[in-house]
Amino acid sequence: MPGVILVILDHPEEASGLLNAASCLADLIGSAVINALIARMPPQATISTEEILTKQREDYIRAQEQVRAAAIAQVFRDWLRSASSVAHISDIEVVAAEAVAQRGPNADFVVIEQPAHRRHGRNAQTISSALFETDRPVLVVPPGCKKDFGRRIAVAWRDDNRTISAVRAAMRCLGHVERLLVLAGQRDGAARPQMPEILVEHGVPAELFVLPIGRHAFGAALLDRAHELGADMIAMGAYAHHSPLREMIFGGVTRYMIEHADVPVLMRH
Repeated sequence: MPGVILVILDHPEEASGLLNAASCLADLIGSAVINALIARMPPQATISTEEILTKQREDYIRAQEQVRAAAIAQVFRDWLRSASSVAHISDIEVVAAEAVAQRGPNADFVVIEQPAHRRHGRNAQTISSALFETDRPVLVVPPGCKKDFGRRIAVAWRDDNRTISAVRAAMRCLGHVERLLVLAGQRDGAARPQMPEILVEHGVPAELFVLPIGRHAFGAALLDRAHELGADMIAMGAYAHHSPLREMIFGGVTRYMIEHADVPVLMRH
């Protein structure tokens, strides 16, 4: 039975790369149907509670969203002509984060674009919904992503349930893996990390690399080491906490990878 991959297409310039990444992921797990989703922002969702949505403004927003959706749909049609995966597309008026929360649990994986700084808020909400409301592994794809990845997978290891869940998801992607690299942090005076039991018990061959945890951002050290080892994909747990306003915000390493990783990152909460 093929898997199901939900891919969120938000911007025409990134749509082709996301579809290629979803197709590569489908190859890694053996077979999958790709369900692409275009979420057109409802006009009511673009204004604050104090504002009044005029008919003129509503018509303008809908027209702009239709132009965006049409451009994305054209990219999808062009991509589909040479695609090796079975794929479908839906175009609905809905807040993207809400659509992900509704449809994500029915998929095996969710594929979403890395947020650019100029539009970080909207995409960050969608990624947050994917990670923390779907109970599914999420592949965050950077701009300009190559179609092929999954030959050298780096696991950002932390001995907890979130990372174990990420490893389980990554283990479905080992069909073409050449090296599985385990990157584990070690604080001064702490015991040296060992090869994760989940990999040992499943008989998955891997290489362990220990990184010191110091004063500098561990996310940067993690990404640098992954580059040195030639990793083309990173798997890791996703972490968040509530701000004083009770909004969900990403933890340090999670946030760093979402903002800076230049290879696909498979995350699992």
